[in-house]
Amino acid sequence: MAMSVLPHPSQHRAWIEVNLSAIENNVRAFVKMMRGRGEVMCCVKADAYGHGSIGVSLSALNAGAGRLGVATVEEGEELRLSGITAPIHILGATLPEEVRNALAHNLTISIHDLELANLLSVEACRLQKPAQVNLKIDTGMGRLGILPRQAVETALTVDRLPGVELTGVFTHFAEAEDQAYSEKQITLFDEVCRELERKGIRPPLKHAANTTAAILYPEARHNLIRPGLGLYGCHNLPELAEKIELQPALTWKCVVVHLKDYPAGANLGYNRTFTTQRPTRIAVLPLGYADGYVRALSNHAEVLISGRRAPVVGIISMDYTTVDVTDIPQVEVGSEVTLIGRDGEDLITVEELARHAQTIPYCITAGFGRRPGRCYVR
Repeated sequence: MAMSVLPHPSQHRAWIEVNLSAIENNVRAFVKMMRGRGEVMCCVKADAYGHGSIGVSLSALNAGAGRLGVATVEEGEELRLSGITAPIHILGATLPEEVRNALAHNLTISIHDLELANLLSVEACRLQKPAQVNLKIDTGMGRLGILPRQAVETALTVDRLPGVELTGVFTHFAEAEDQAYSEKQITLFDEVCRELERKGIRPPLKHAANTTAAILYPEARHNLIRPGLGLYGCHNLPELAEKIELQPALTWKCVVVHLKDYPAGANLGYNRTFTTQRPTRIAVLPLGYADGYVRALSNHAEVLISGRRAPVVGIISMDYTTVDVTDIPQVEVGSEVTLIGRDGEDLITVEELARHAQTIPYCITAGFGRRPGRCYVR
């Protein structure tokens, strides 16, 4: 028996709900952590990890965040054009051709080498608009940043450049879950900061800690923390949930668009990776890896329908996913399906999908395609 697609009131085949109350709760938890001794910069890069950068940013600032962190000038410009006036930091690289735009939108720029600092100085003087910069120290990430042995000399040079204001110094943890390595990075960063002070350079901002480091290492908080994953109610480590109360902000849903009954012995999907072992009812879901429901979830993940779990069977394709609903007889075309979130007493988390896909939670939420509609709820 087969049935065809029926319209759904959501107006979307699949959609993502972002709970702004959860975002605000999580921001307040990090603000409380600082106990009035510093600020919270909310990382909203990559479209706020797939949650929608403008809506999340407005809620985060409303809840007490003082700053926003993005990866690119383009992301910062988008927030400025939405009317956001709070400080916005470009945590990644700024290309020479982006310097003018960065200054025009009053974005704080990360300095990774003197070439960019000199270019900023020339452009800032030409525009008569000071360039606010934060010097990044590579204490062990092995990516962007000045090596510790070069940091003081670089900071002294940057501090003397006309039109450039050195407003911060920061670093980035390579593996905050590794205590020994993280403590080594903290020591290196603190040594650089102390040497800068001895040379008379005291940038108002010092920051290092992401979500995990902010929770595990109070000494890494300095006067600014940069929660990313935790802002959205996710954790890298299950034990972190015991140390701070965060609420998952995201629910991902779709509708059943097709139902079909198969006999035992039927092959399903590309490469025939699933064969029915009994008479089986299959529900077809209108999303696939192009929407961020990654192929690695094939034959591993589950979804919730009517509060019950249904396993994903067969290979997830670009546009469709099939699930076994034999044991959920009330399923029909148009039935609501939860891929991430709560349905009844059960819950599927971002972390659960990440485990099934053998990846990290960041890759799940940042991988959402453009097709799922977004909506904000409280």
